[in-house]
Amino acid sequence: MTETESGTRQSDPVDVLDWADPEDLPLEEVRDVFLTLSKALRAYQLYDPNNPVYKRFVTNLGEALDRVWETQDKLQVLIEEDRFTWMGEEVYRNESKADSLAFMFYRDGIRDITFSSGLETLEIEHLLQALHRTRNVRGEGEDLVTMLWDLDLSHLSYSAVELAGDGPGMDLSGLGEPAELDASNVLESELPEEGPSEDGSSASENATSLSSVSTEDFNPTLYALDESERTYLRAELSKEMSRDLRGEVLNALFDRLEEPDRPERQTEIMGILRTLVPNFLSRGVVAEAGRVIKEIGEMVDRPGILSSEAQTLADGLTQDISAPEVVAELVRALEDGSVAPDAQELSELLRHLRPGAMTALLKGAEETRDPAAAEVLRSAIRGIAEGNPEVVIDLLGADDPSVLAGAVRLAGKLNITEAADALVRLLDHGPRQVRRVIVDTASQVPSQVLAGALQRLLGDEDRELRVAAARVLGEMQYKPAAGEFRAVIEDKAFRNADVTEKVAFFEAFGGLAGDDGVSFLDRILNGRGLLGRREPSEVRAGAALGLGRIASPAAREALARANTDDDPVVRSAVGRASRGVEAGA
Repeated sequence: MTETESGTRQSDPVDVLDWADPEDLPLEEVRDVFLTLSKALRAYQLYDPNNPVYKRFVTNLGEALDRVWETQDKLQVLIEEDRFTWMGEEVYRNESKADSLAFMFYRDGIRDITFSSGLETLEIEHLLQALHRTRNVRGEGEDLVTMLWDLDLSHLSYSAVELAGDGPGMDLSGLGEPAELDASNVLESELPEEGPSEDGSSASENATSLSSVSTEDFNPTLYALDESERTYLRAELSKEMSRDLRGEVLNALFDRLEEPDRPERQTEIMGILRTLVPNFLSRGVVAEAGRVIKEIGEMVDRPGILSSEAQTLADGLTQDISAPEVVAELVRALEDGSVAPDAQELSELLRHLRPGAMTALLKGAEETRDPAAAEVLRSAIRGIAEGNPEVVIDLLGADDPSVLAGAVRLAGKLNITEAADALVRLLDHGPRQVRRVIVDTASQVPSQVLAGALQRLLGDEDRELRVAAARVLGEMQYKPAAGEFRAVIEDKAFRNADVTEKVAFFEAFGGLAGDDGVSFLDRILNGRGLLGRREPSEVRAGAALGLGRIASPAAREALARANTDDDPVVRSAVGRASRGVEAGA
């Protein structure tokens, strides 16, 4: 171990291992070290050193370090405010500064730390003691650097930076020492001279009275607290009142649940947790409910931890809160405001539920009348689906239109191109509600197959679907649809369409056809029939807007010829198209 100029201990250079393949890095073993260190520190705070639970966590930490020593002799990690990195890879992260190991080191200036083989057997409890003290009970002037310096651990080294102080110190050099008080001098100087006083008493009587005064006479109580004691008590009371009591109780339950040799206790704790989770949800404590489900799920995934009966109870707990009626109750609680979590908390809870819960959540998000509740649900559902896109594709085969609509929105938001075939099937044969959602989200799922299905909607009986499909095809710049647009516009039935539909089709056609469509649109705008008749005003106005989308020199010339047209509707459309061309130039 070396020292910097400032006196801070600094770790010796560590040889960088030459790993042939980054995938060979023992990242999981290193991550397990810091996860176990965090649990051991928590156990140090909760249990007596002789407690079997505490000893088990210290043993687990030693075993985790042993697995690292199988491939190397030292473990050096770089420290950032909320994480540790090793060999350029993140091995620990906790954004909660109150619980973060990384922040404990970073706050006191430590920027890297190195563990050496032997720490686990000789000095690990000293390290836990220092970490516990710096988090909970350190006094003024104590920091982690100072504590580690005093401990002088031979299997741990670190480097630190100098941190600026809180402010300039007070200069006490000119104050001098306080003068000592001599009681005899005070009495001599304060006593009156011999002779009777104004009330007739003699000086000697006054002296006797003064000499009998005790310091106890001026003590208001033998049990009074000085200011430092009051400050300490206030701080301790504030700390006690702000304790996360619920979290500490859950920690204790989880610690004891990890004791495989106590199956009766595991069964009892699982029964308690199975009662707590619904209670948490009914009171809106979603974060804690999600934590319980997450912790239990991790224990179920680790073989040999839970007894068979405890695993059955754990499965029953997940099944209980995944039931459609429970999820429906949660949606109602979101609507009436009795539960108001943020989307991240809700996602942490919902991501551990069974697939059946996803169906109920999508249905609730689509059918709720509360926009805020719908937004929270959709954000939470999206958080679940981001890591499980195959679940979204499966839901596109549901029977409920509300569930289908929600699944379509998810597929669009997550750009799941694998969902294109299912979306085409629903677009051709699905319920109207679902078809409309597909059209609205089609531009988010880039697919030639889906764009071709949208083109078929240009002749659909549903006017809203036709207009929406026209706009989306224009946005997608699906140029193969230009011929279909021209065929619809040339059809005599198109003359009976309303203004909105005409504008949507002409603008989409202009954007897709480009210069190839100028002559066609110019003929509609400026041409005349055999008897000198022109196209209806709304059709000519639509053609002008289509030319505005092309914005080529030929299109501008066609617009200029209609600039003084007698029809005010046409002149207005030409002016609007020309302004659009100038703005885009």
